[in-house]
Amino acid sequence: MDVIKRTWWVIFIFFLPLNSVQASQSIAFYYNSIDSVRELVNYDRVVVTPTLISDKQIDTLHKADTLVFAYLSIGEYDGKILPERLQGLSPLINPNWASHVMDLSTDAWQQYLIEQATALSERGFNGIFLDTLDSYTLFAKSPDEANKQQAALSKILEQLNALPKKPLLIFNRGFEVINQLTFKPYALAAESMYNSYDPVADSYQLVPESDRTWLSGKLNEVKQAGVEAIAIDYLPASDREAQKRAAKRLLNEGYTPYISDGLLYEFGISTIEPIAKRVLGFYDSQFGRMVTSQCHRMMAMPIEYYGYVPECLDIRTTNFNKLDISRYAGFFFWLEEVSYQQVPGLQTWLDSLIGKRPILFLNALPTNQSLLTKLGIANKGEISGNITQQQGQNWTRQYYPASFSQFEQHTMWQPTQIGVSSEISFGNENGQSTTTLFKAPWGGAALSPFPVMSLANGSETWIIDPFRLINEIFPLPPIPAADATTESGLRILTSHVDGDGFPSKAWFPGKPYTAEVLNDYVFKKYDIPQTISVIEGEVGKRGLYPEQSNKMEAIARDIFRLPNVEIASHTFSHPFFWDFSANIQNKQYGDNLPIPNYTVDYYNEILGSINYINKELAPKGKKAELILWSGRADPTEEILAIAEQANVLNVNGGNTYVVRGNNNFTQVSPSIVWYPSAVQVYAPVLNENLYTNLWTEHHDGYSRAVETFEILGSPRRLKSISIYYHMYSGAYPASLNGLKKVYDWALSQDATPLYLSEYAKRASALYETGVARTLDGQWQITSTGIASVRLPESLGYPNGDQFAGWNTGPDGKFMILKQPKTRFSTTNTQDNDLQLKSTNGKLVTWDVTNNTIDWSVLSHMPLKIVVRGAKSCQSLSGVKLTTKNRGKGNIELSSSQKGLLKGTLKCRML
Repeated sequence: MDVIKRTWWVIFIFFLPLNSVQASQSIAFYYNSIDSVRELVNYDRVVVTPTLISDKQIDTLHKADTLVFAYLSIGEYDGKILPERLQGLSPLINPNWASHVMDLSTDAWQQYLIEQATALSERGFNGIFLDTLDSYTLFAKSPDEANKQQAALSKILEQLNALPKKPLLIFNRGFEVINQLTFKPYALAAESMYNSYDPVADSYQLVPESDRTWLSGKLNEVKQAGVEAIAIDYLPASDREAQKRAAKRLLNEGYTPYISDGLLYEFGISTIEPIAKRVLGFYDSQFGRMVTSQCHRMMAMPIEYYGYVPECLDIRTTNFNKLDISRYAGFFFWLEEVSYQQVPGLQTWLDSLIGKRPILFLNALPTNQSLLTKLGIANKGEISGNITQQQGQNWTRQYYPASFSQFEQHTMWQPTQIGVSSEISFGNENGQSTTTLFKAPWGGAALSPFPVMSLANGSETWIIDPFRLINEIFPLPPIPAADATTESGLRILTSHVDGDGFPSKAWFPGKPYTAEVLNDYVFKKYDIPQTISVIEGEVGKRGLYPEQSNKMEAIARDIFRLPNVEIASHTFSHPFFWDFSANIQNKQYGDNLPIPNYTVDYYNEILGSINYINKELAPKGKKAELILWSGRADPTEEILAIAEQANVLNVNGGNTYVVRGNNNFTQVSPSIVWYPSAVQVYAPVLNENLYTNLWTEHHDGYSRAVETFEILGSPRRLKSISIYYHMYSGAYPASLNGLKKVYDWALSQDATPLYLSEYAKRASALYETGVARTLDGQWQITSTGIASVRLPESLGYPNGDQFAGWNTGPDGKFMILKQPKTRFSTTNTQDNDLQLKSTNGKLVTWDVTNNTIDWSVLSHMPLKIVVRGAKSCQSLSGVKLTTKNRGKGNIELSSSQKGLLKGTLKCRML
């Protein structure tokens, strides 16, 4: 039998073409804990510790077209205590890793491995990385014992290959048995070609030339057999350039490279380099929760806008020594002086951080004197009196003026090093001065009363431009920005209604319910996607008005039958507060609707109300798609997980509200609140309550939402067009007219109307978008749900054939994605390629071959497509399209139809 196997291997090596090797695909070996897969999605394949990844994260990686391999040790058991069934099967302990080296020939160990591999396959792993294949050599010193172990290893590998799910198998070495197998592995990996790691000494070192020669010879045999050879080398991420040089060398030698730290705890370099896109901010929980901190409320939005992922950590619970700074693009600190004083470990860690990543201090500086000296800033005493601005008016012009109390002492901050400059300064009549905005080689600082000031009416206001602050003081490198505001080159348009006020009677003839008014004048009239919700406690028989329930349920069924209506729940009893850990003094409306004999049950609020809607109100073929948070809309991670585990999307919350004369960005929230287990999707713009002084005046005030959409659309597209209101907006002729003005304006815009659930899917995936560079300098964007990427003006024009096209926006080029992983380059000039400029639907297919375009679009409105780079286009097949030349090489094609439409176009290029 052995002779037959060896003969097969020789024949296989001779005839298999070399182009079957998958050398261009990237791979990562990552054994650290996983809070998010936003970095791992960059790789084509990832090997992870199966106990450190969730099923949801595996699914997210699959959405990114990333294959997921589970680590499985074949020759060693790495637990501290052997299970009873395996006791007595380990001849020795591997001192490098304190793991039990196993006797492969024992039935119990073989059965254990088969059970582990089967379970991993059932979980959804695409394959298994088989480590420690040669650990038996640590104890099998005689030829007979080595042959025995090799025969057992071959048996194990054959059994794993024969598992029902047929997992892809990557070997770690195993050179001694590979020619004894009846199958070829998916790939073979080997460690330490040029650079190795000593775990005992925690040191990196060069591999001796003799070892390298031997290993390269073995791997070349693997390559000649048509099996991918993966070379893992060890260098820390603190030296990215050395990692990239090492990866390029291995790639040029025909290996798939992976260069990372010795423990494989960092995100390393393969054929791509993951771009650090996390930005870490710190807050102090003694002053409030994360979602109420300035870190989240003030800084998350502008950081998110630039394509980075804002994170906020509590200084009281963070283990600074375990932070991997290589995954962060920068760090900011919005703290009080007392916070620095009370957490000395923070300042010690800060001292080691300076110069390694951009740092931004907001409100206050650290108090450690040696640290301040290192920063190049000194406390020169105190200043008082009539303090006025002396320098930096170009920063503060058109903003609310900063003020210093004449009755208090204020610290005089001054730069002390060359390169640390004063951007904004204030002085008094005695010639004393203090700097409030510093710019330095390490970043900078905006000190109290900057950057945000509290006003006498209880509101807050930025007193400098937060976007300029980031651009000039906290210089994050420009990157392609994942974007939730845009779809297919056009701004997204959504409409959703909270169910509040359904039982209210409207001031119209016959005193109809407000929901009836909206149904007749809005839901039916405006044939755009609309997401409508009800509160079960208002409409259902378990609620406040059982005697009216039949009538209201009938109205709800009529609304939900409309083809342009998507169904949502606005809970059972409309809780006004979802986070009861917060100390809420003033409860204007109580905890929830006063439903008799009911105590808030969050499972009933979410799942119970959705089950009621699906059973009693939804027509056949429809179901509730979302939960719309009520009241403060402040669910905790645990409450969000209830919806997450039930596969129910969620929206609402945030505080986005700006109008002419009150366009303060402190009132513009980020898109989401991200937690490892769940995501809260904020409403892009708040509802009519903010425009009507909590429904107490100006009932037509919601018409001013048009101002909001305009402010948030230019000069930066910060939010989608999000029409959001309650059922009680149908109560008055004035409120109805205000609402109709908003709809009329929205429909006059070039936009892509989506259902709220479609927006929520995109927004919830916003932070799980990967950004990487290939070793030859191309960009790679990996999407797990986002369909649009904004390329900043500074990066130029996108070039390539892996995306459908792009449209010019107010602040960049909005690229239209057509696949999970997209590679492209950038140029200073626009090309004349045939591309999609925009369409008012969700792009499904866009394939261009020899000026012929195969396309398909899911549109909720009569279809409109604009093609760039063409003199003319004609439809060869599919839906009939009307053609219009819009000049400058833009051809508009339209149809009165909507839905999933497709066809083939033939275009003449410019």
